[in-house]
Amino acid sequence: MKKTFMSITLLIVMTHVIFAQQRPISTLVTKEVRHNEISNPEMDFSTAPESRKSVLLAVAASLIVPGMGELYAGSFETGKYHLIAEGGLWLTYSGFRMHSDWLLQDAKSYAKSHAGADFSSKDDQFLVDIGNYNTTEEYNDAKSRNREYSLVYQPAQQGYQWNWDTDANRLKYKDIRIHSGQVKNNSKFIIGAIVVNHLLSAFSAGKKTAAYNRSLAAADDFEINTYTLNNGSTVDGWGISITAHF
Repeated sequence: MKKTFMSITLLIVMTHVIFAQQRPISTLVTKEVRHNEISNPEMDFSTAPESRKSVLLAVAASLIVPGMGELYAGSFETGKYHLIAEGGLWLTYSGFRMHSDWLLQDAKSYAKSHAGADFSSKDDQFLVDIGNYNTTEEYNDAKSRNREYSLVYQPAQQGYQWNWDTDANRLKYKDIRIHSGQVKNNSKFIIGAIVVNHLLSAFSAGKKTAAYNRSLAAADDFEINTYTLNNGSTVDGWGISITAHF
């Protein structure tokens, strides 16, 4: 009986100790509690506040160099494709122009060999004329019949005489020259694609920058603060407060 009474007494004491150690933090708040902000003079985990970005600046940057506006807005994952496209389009344009120049040089060399043509200080119309007529005399006769006397090449004009050895060679020259012009015209479509790429990148940069500014505005609507729960000089726990501004 005595052992049983001692056991019950010991159980009551242990239960009291356990519950005393497991008191919820809320019971500590009933005492004099001070809310202190967490601070450490040696460590600063705070970050500088982010500022809004200029939509106009982002648009202007992408109009100059596609992709740079998206980079400024912090969204280069889309801008990089506009930048890659820009480089590819300019390489394509350069390729078209180089190909056109090579074809034209081939045509001139061919006409010099088979018609004795001299292309120094000549305009583009001269290149067309020697492809349409076998000789200078044939060309002048056609212009005279049409009363286009201002277009006649005068004998005193040096370097404007040609004479094709065969009509087939004249037609071959003409085909090469026309092909050169077609390739050059195709390069103009590449310029159009470059302009479109600039406009699309500028539109994307404006949207990305506006979205970035909206995300900052949404973040400013909330405040998150942390603090300690102190009972005298003893830290009893940690707390966090979230404040929403409407």
